[in-house]
Amino acid sequence: MEKQQNKSLIIACVFLFLFLASQIQCTSQTQFNAIRRINGPSFRTTVSRVNQQDLKKKDLIKKLPGQPSVKFRQYGGYVAVNESAGQFLYYYFVESIKTNDSSPLVIWFNGGPGCSSLGSAFQSHGPFRIHSDGKTLYHNPYSWNNEANMLYVEGPVQVGFSYTNTPFINSHGDSLTAEDNYMFLVKWLERFPEYKGREFYIAAQSYGGHYGPQLAQIILHRKAQTFINLRGMILGNPTFEKEIESKGNDEYLVGHAYITKELVAHKNQICGSTIDVDIFSECGKADRKIMILTRQLNLYNIYAHVCLNSTLTSMPKKYTTVTNFDPCSQHYMTAYLNRANVQKAMHANTTKLPYMWSQCNDDIRIDYNSTDKYVSMLPSLHKLMGKGIRILVHNGDLDAVVSVTSTMHVLKKLNLTVEKTWRPWFSGREVGGYTEEYKGNFTYATVRGAGHTVASDQPIRALTLFTSFIRNTPLPYM
Repeated sequence: MEKQQNKSLIIACVFLFLFLASQIQCTSQTQFNAIRRINGPSFRTTVSRVNQQDLKKKDLIKKLPGQPSVKFRQYGGYVAVNESAGQFLYYYFVESIKTNDSSPLVIWFNGGPGCSSLGSAFQSHGPFRIHSDGKTLYHNPYSWNNEANMLYVEGPVQVGFSYTNTPFINSHGDSLTAEDNYMFLVKWLERFPEYKGREFYIAAQSYGGHYGPQLAQIILHRKAQTFINLRGMILGNPTFEKEIESKGNDEYLVGHAYITKELVAHKNQICGSTIDVDIFSECGKADRKIMILTRQLNLYNIYAHVCLNSTLTSMPKKYTTVTNFDPCSQHYMTAYLNRANVQKAMHANTTKLPYMWSQCNDDIRIDYNSTDKYVSMLPSLHKLMGKGIRILVHNGDLDAVVSVTSTMHVLKKLNLTVEKTWRPWFSGREVGGYTEEYKGNFTYATVRGAGHTVASDQPIRALTLFTSFIRNTPLPYM
């Protein structure tokens, strides 16, 4: 009898052990998948139960408040990039003015990291600019939707109107951002299937020098899974390699007589190859001397005026034109995008977020994975060129944040072979800037008289640059 009881007890223990082991395995697998989703670029295969065509109809923007009449359609809405976590990216889409089925699709990313692409949509190369009253719009005749269908995406999650229903386990970083951008694009194309197979281009500025190449690599890696016909990238004032760019920016400021050679030599002697500067260290003190001399400048355009009075006006300022950029435009945009009637028309802030829309999320910019910020994008550029992707990199020559000098240092490290030597290019019978072409479908260009946001400062030259790239024609030469 005792032996039978012992036998039964042993069997019961075995079953209990197997049950517990299965639970541990399931729990471990769940944790692994969660970590992989946050940290690694693994394709999320969750099938959406949402009817994307129904959402497309709801996303149609009938008319923006204060908008002049137009003949193209525009859309705004949310795309789930991680349904289980309740994470959504907001987009604003304007169709091309051209009424044909071959106009390419261009996706646009602002930089930061943590800054909204709506900044470019309403201050740079979108179809409208915002008046000083913060409630009416005026037409931008040099909008990039003259040439292409423009898709502006607010990312990463928690930038602008984009949001998450669950807290992040880790900080934002390049891998998660690239995965979200890819998931957004795949689902957006389900909603707008007429753009599947169209020529597709990635356009970005600033930290978009990371976003663009990383999204492009995922697209090429998963080409068999999608209908994304990636043809090229246009990257404005992009950050590719921080260490080189930092030293190049100091050289640029010396060349424009804002700081001295001695200050830069002193900083380089103390800091050496240090990238992430501790403000309390000797290196930090040397860097701060340079910052003090330039803190009252607009480093995004060293010759531009700064905003001295951001108060909204009761009526739009007289003689407002796209070609004369108002330094207070960001304040007008912030006021406009926080108006309840504007958000309703754009199908934005549908969940009533507990914070106002802002151009940049400083928390993301500060907490963004610091290692990712300093990863070189040069190997990625070489790989993309090897796959036949056309690349145009351009700099506004008045930008001191990602300067012409710093980008030229990066180009030197890329070790490209020159095919067509340095020459001026023209826009409106004037020199638009200078350009050089390299083996592997790589073009570099400067834009004369432009800062960090090229199309804000020089909209006509920016459109010439953009149009030439999309049409795959050389920049105009007199």
